This record gives sequence, structure tokens and C-alpha cells, in this order.
Amino acid sequence: MPDLPSSSLLLPLHFKKITSLNKQHVSYIEQAILEAIRQHQTLIVNVTCDEIKAHANCLDVIWQKLQAFLGNIYVVQLQFAYQQKQPLFDCNVVFGDLCGYAVYLEPYVQTICCTSLDDSLGNKDTTRFLLKDDYESKQEPPLLLTHNKSSSGPIEPLVFQRVAVGGTFDHLHAGHKILLTMTAILATQSMVVGITDDCMLLKKKHSKLIASTAQRIHSVRTYLELVKRSNDRFKYEVVPITDPFGPTVTDSTIDALVVSKETLKGGDLVNNERDMRGYPPLELRIIDVISSENASVGEQNMDILKISSSWIRDYIASNIKK
Repeated sequence: MPDLPSSSLLLPLHFKKITSLNKQHVSYIEQAILEAIRQHQTLIVNVTCDEIKAHANCLDVIWQKLQAFLGNIYVVQLQFAYQQKQPLFDCNVVFGDLCGYAVYLEPYVQTICCTSLDDSLGNKDTTRFLLKDDYESKQEPPLLLTHNKSSSGPIEPLVFQRVAVGGTFDHLHAGHKILLTMTAILATQSMVVGITDDCMLLKKKHSKLIASTAQRIHSVRTYLELVKRSNDRFKYEVVPITDPFGPTVTDSTIDALVVSKETLKGGDLVNNERDMRGYPPLELRIIDVISSENASVGEQNMDILKISSSWIRDYIASNIKK
């Protein structure tokens, strides 16, 4: 199993339904970020939700709402981290009803945010951080809008056993995390991740700052184990790829492919190639909220999610020069 995440602060948030964040949610996220920065910890937002739990056996039913909900949480986190001049602040959103383990009992969780010191979460060694009800956020919570004109979502909800996704996955950011999280929770038995090999990235800007294939595979596996723990019933396969297709055109057992709006055409090319090889087409599921050119939920602009690996490399390179 990959290395455990670094020392983390845990913020539990519970919702009855998948809905827009309110002022209190935003307040709690901002307070958690400030405390995590103070303690030099990463932040884990552990989301539990009755509606998500009710659809755990077929998350395709709530695909659009769920990705918009996840995107909204990352938007609030990113906007506040930018305000604190911490654009690379590490935050991970975990769906507690789907991850397969008790997040608050993990050894790397050193601090748990709570509204009362009587809160029983965690173990005896876990520090408590008391959230304040009178903290006032200046952020307006983003609305939960889920109907993009550019995509219509699944016509008939389906259950997928083996789901694939691909990418470079250098310097994991919110866009990557949304893509990987949604793919992991959509798959019921296994997930295949194709990682673009070093040999295909030589012409990328700041290519020397791109992590090696081995490092990127390790980073993705570590993140996925946080999102959804592998076990005897659920497996991850994270493999290097040296062409645009990877296992999607050689593995007949894959039944779905998760793409972004930018890579949707690539999904169509995959299905054309599968057809030529006599394999059934993959169901395509689109992540609407992330794109380096445009970021939106419904018609709501979410430019903060346009952060990209190339932007991060530019940021790192500029700080090295300083």
C-alpha cells in the first residue's frame, strides 16, 4: 500500500441532501484552512450525506449533482487558500459514506475540527479544534447548478464494474482530484488509471519540473487510497501509457471511461478504436466542472478550478528564480 498522507486536520461535514453550501459550511472550511496552515497540516474534508449513502449502489443516478457538489467544496477551499497566499495548500475531499474506512481513526489525522469539545470522533491522541459560530466569512457560497447546456448527463443510470480514466496527473490539483474521485466512486469492482509516460512529455513547458512516471503513479495511488480504500472486492490498476489509448483499447473488461470536456473527443476516438478491434463501446461519463479553458457548474463561472499542472509548474519555476 502507498505511503500514508502527511499529518492532517480533519473537518467533518454532514448533509441530509446534496445541496448548495451555506454560510456556516463556508465558515467551517475557512476556519479549518487557517488552523491547518497554522499547524502545517493538510486538510481533509470528510463529507457524509444521507442522499449519497442512499444511492451508493448506483451513483450514476446522482452523477451531475455529485460532481457539482464536490466542485463547490473545492471552489470554496481554493478561493480562500488563494486569499491566504497559499495557492498550493493541500486539501482533499473524502466522501465518508463511500471511502470504505473510518477517516477519523486514521493515524495521520492529528487534529479534528468540532463544534463541541464533547465530540467523540477520533482517538485519545487526537487534538480537538473548536470551530467558532461567530466567525464571519466574506465568501458567497457557490450555488449548486447542475445542468450544463453543453452536456446532458446519462440517459439511463448504469452500474459500472470496471472504470478507466487517464491523464498526466502531475502535481495533483483540485481538477485531478475531482476526476479521480468521481471515477473511483463510480467503479464497483476495479479502476484503471493510465498515467502518461515520461517519454510523451519531453516537449511540455518546464518539463524538468514534471514528476517522473513512477512518482506520479505513486502519488495517484496514495490519493486514491484516501478517496476509496482498496480491498479484496475493489482494486486499483495504475499503469504507465505510451500512446493516447492505453488499456482502454486492449482491455475488453473495461465498461466505462471518465473524461473531461476537453478530452471528450478522445473518448470518441477510444470507442472508434474499440469498434475496429471488435470490443463493445465504453460508456462515457463527463466531468463538466473542470477544464483549463473553462470551468463552470451549470452556467455558473468557476474560474478558480481552471488551475492546471502547467500553472503550478510556472508558479514553482517563478519561485525558484526568486
